[in-house]
Amino acid sequence: MKEGVATQSYNNSVSTNPLAIENRNFLSPIGFQFQINKMPGVDFFCQAANIPQIAMNPVAVPSVVNDYYMPGDEVSYEPLYVKFLIDENMKNWYQVHDWIRQLGTPVTQKEFKYSRKGLPSQWAPTEAGATNDWKSDCSLKVLSSNYQTVGEFVFKDAFPISLTTLNFDASSADINYFTAEVQLRYDYYDYLIGDAAYITDESMRPTYQKSEEGVDLWQEN
Repeated sequence: MKEGVATQSYNNSVSTNPLAIENRNFLSPIGFQFQINKMPGVDFFCQAANIPQIAMNPVAVPSVVNDYYMPGDEVSYEPLYVKFLIDENMKNWYQVHDWIRQLGTPVTQKEFKYSRKGLPSQWAPTEAGATNDWKSDCSLKVLSSNYQTVGEFVFKDAFPISLTTLNFDASSADINYFTAEVQLRYDYYDYLIGDAAYITDESMRPTYQKSEEGVDLWQEN
């Protein structure tokens, strides 16, 4: 799999494949890599990240007996949380702080760095290139027990909405190095199946190698 954030994904549901679980290994919580283009200092020091909850509210249909339910027409995603160690110069903490401040302009409008008017998605850029640099795509790679990529979750057009407090305390007996947690909102996420998943389960065909037209470029060796 290429390094960096994936540029496009076209999911093929695994529901049409055999349902038997071929790989008997269990998923480890320490096998992951997080990447975000606008905060390179954060992804290098990343300690924890999550795959947020996805939910759909059912619609209750009245009846003369018990109500019955139909699927809703909207899917909601919980925020993405990322925890990272703070470097001694606080450079990665500043990266998040400055990004939030440039979006929110707490003191003066001159702080506002980005124009939100008519910004194209970076998945459909203009001829001059994408201009929505106030957002950034990010990626969470899931690794196998051999630390190979079995999947990748790509979060589209993310931006930070909160950064946790730093509490200094000279009375602390032990030195616990600072970590910070940033909360990001995004439009939605896609998943991509990696080569390592196919090695242990041939029903899981890799999906990240597709062209922008959706043509499958993956070939079985």
